[in-house]
Amino acid sequence: MKLPDLNLKTLKQNIKLPEMTKRQWILSIAVTIFLLLDIIAGIILIANKNKSAVRLVFGDSQMSRLYALDSAASKGTVNNGYANFKFTKAQKECFYKTYNEKGSVALTICIQMMPTKKQKEMLSTESESVLRYGFLGKEDFTIDGKFIKKKYPDTRRIQVQADEKNAPQIFDISFAVQKNDNIEKYIPEGFFVYSTVRCRVLAALVVPAEIGFDLTTEIPFYGFACNGGLLDFESRLFDFSGSSMVFPVQSNMKQSMPEYRVLLSENPENKTTKEHSVKVLMNVGGEKLYLNNVAAARELIIPAAALNAPFSRVEFSENSECVDSLIMRGTQAAGEEVLDPVRTDPGLILNYKLNQWRTADYELYEWDRFPQILFFDTRNYEVQDRLFRRMAFFVEKQGYKGRLLTNEELGDMHGYNAHDYSAESMARFFNKAAELNFPLNEEELLLKRILIHNGLLESDGFYVKANEGGLVSISRETPAWSRTNLLAHEGWHTIFFRDAEFRNFVSAVYYTFDPTSLDFLIDYFKSQPSLGYDVNDEYLMHNEFMAYIMQQRLSEVANYFVHLANRGTVIDYTPQLAAYVRKTEGRGFEDAAIALNDFVYDKYGIVCGNIALVNR
Repeated sequence: MKLPDLNLKTLKQNIKLPEMTKRQWILSIAVTIFLLLDIIAGIILIANKNKSAVRLVFGDSQMSRLYALDSAASKGTVNNGYANFKFTKAQKECFYKTYNEKGSVALTICIQMMPTKKQKEMLSTESESVLRYGFLGKEDFTIDGKFIKKKYPDTRRIQVQADEKNAPQIFDISFAVQKNDNIEKYIPEGFFVYSTVRCRVLAALVVPAEIGFDLTTEIPFYGFACNGGLLDFESRLFDFSGSSMVFPVQSNMKQSMPEYRVLLSENPENKTTKEHSVKVLMNVGGEKLYLNNVAAARELIIPAAALNAPFSRVEFSENSECVDSLIMRGTQAAGEEVLDPVRTDPGLILNYKLNQWRTADYELYEWDRFPQILFFDTRNYEVQDRLFRRMAFFVEKQGYKGRLLTNEELGDMHGYNAHDYSAESMARFFNKAAELNFPLNEEELLLKRILIHNGLLESDGFYVKANEGGLVSISRETPAWSRTNLLAHEGWHTIFFRDAEFRNFVSAVYYTFDPTSLDFLIDYFKSQPSLGYDVNDEYLMHNEFMAYIMQQRLSEVANYFVHLANRGTVIDYTPQLAAYVRKTEGRGFEDAAIALNDFVYDKYGIVCGNIALVNR
C-alpha cells in the first residue's frame, strides 16, 4: 500500500493543533526559565563544591576564595573540630610575590569567637578550651593531591595555640613563613584551624611578617614566627626567639636586621610628669632598656642591631600596663649604597654595635620622632672630615664663611669633632659648588645623594632646594664620655633648625639672659681658635648659646660654665668676665637652662643633657 506524500503544509491542513492561551504561554516560559536556572545552579554547585566561604586577601583589594578540604572549611565555621583550607596555585604565588618584595611573608587570619550558650558556660569552668592554628605542608597530601586528615598528633604540629577563655570576640593571628633563598619550597600548601568552641574564620591575608602583639587597633593582633608558640591574651611577655628564622640576623648592604616598634599607653595616668617619672623596664634577653613614657611621644623604634640578644624573650618587668604594642617588623635592605637611615631613638646610637654597621666607614640614622633629622656616626675623624670639613668652613668658620676651599687650602686645618647643619645651609653649599663647577670629593657627592634621598634637599635641575630638617655628625674616635655631650649638643641644634617656635623661645631667653654672662660666653667662643664661630652671626649665636647650655644635665649646667671660667686660655683672654662667672657660680646660665628645660620638656618630653627616651 502506497503511503501518500505528506509535508508540513499537508499536516497542518489535516491536523488541528490546539491554540495556547496567553496564560499557558507565560506558564511554559516560566517552566523553561526555571529548568535553565536549575541546570545553571547545578553546574555552579558542582564547580564550587570545594570553594570555601573564606576569602584570601592579597594587596589592597585582590580577593579569591580558599579551597575547602572539609565541610567546616567550606562554611568557614569551626566547632569542636578542624577546618582545613588549601591554597590554589595563584594564591601561593601571592606568598612568593610578598616575600620577594618585602623580605618576609606571613598568613594572618581573622577569627570571630561565637560560643554557644552551653559553651559559654563551659568557658567559665576549668574545662580545657583551646584554639590551634598552623600550616599544612606537602606531607599532609598524597602524591595525587588527596588530603590526609590529621597525619600527626597535635603535639607534633608546629602551631600557634591559645586558651580561648580570655580571647577577644574578634582578633587576628599571624603565622610567618620561614625565610629561605628557595622560598617556593617553604610556602605552605594550606592551613588548619582547630577550636573547642564555635568560631568563624572571617578572612585570611597574605602580608609581610610582623611578630608580637598590637592592642591599639580595633581588632587586636598577635603575630608569631615560623616556630609557633603559645598565645596568652592577657600577658605582655613575648618570645621572639623564632624571629631569627624569619628576619636577617646581620645587617650589611644586602640585608638589614628588623626593628622593634613599641607603642606606649596614651592614658594620662600612665605618663611621666615633672613630679613623677614613669619608665617602662624592657628586658630583652637579659639586656635592660628604660623607656620614658612621656606625653609628647607614643611610638619608640628600637633596631634589633642595637641590642645584644634581639631574638630573645622580651618581658616588661616594670610598668608593663603602659605597653599597648610590641611588634618586630622587617626593614629595607641598603642596596648598592647606604642611603636609607636606620630609624631609632638617639639613646641607642652611641653604643650601636660596629659589627652591625652597613658600611665600614659610617652608619646613618634618622631620629624616630622627627623625620628628616639625620645622624652620622663615622669610623674616625678622617672619614668625618671627608664628609663635612669643607662644609664646616663654608657654613660657619669665621673668615671663611661662604667660600669653598680647595683641598690644598684646607691643608691640615681642623674642622670640628662633631657637626650640625640645617638643610638650608647644606643647600647653599651644594648650590655654590654647582655655580662654580667646584670639584667635590666622593664623600661629599654621597652626602648630597643621601640628603636628596631623604627629602632634606630636593633636586631642582641645576640647583637643590632646601626642605625641613637637619643633620648631625659624631665620630667613634671621640672618647665615650665626650660623645654623650656632643650627641646632645648637636641634637638640640637639629630641633632648633626645624622648629620655629623653639627658635623664637631661645631668642627670647637670649635677649633676657644675664648680659655679663652672655659677654663671657661670646668671649669664650673667641678664646678658642678651634671653634672659629662667627660671633657676628646672630642666628649662629642663638643656636650655640642654647646648645652649650642644654648639652649637660640641668644639675650640671652651673658647674660646667664655672669649669670653663677656670680654663687658663679663658682666664688669659677675659679675666674679669671669667671671675664674674666664678663669683656668681654660673647662676645666670642655670636660670637660662631652667627656662629652656621647661619649654622642651612640655613640648617634646626631653630634658637638658638627654635628648633620648630610650636609655640603657
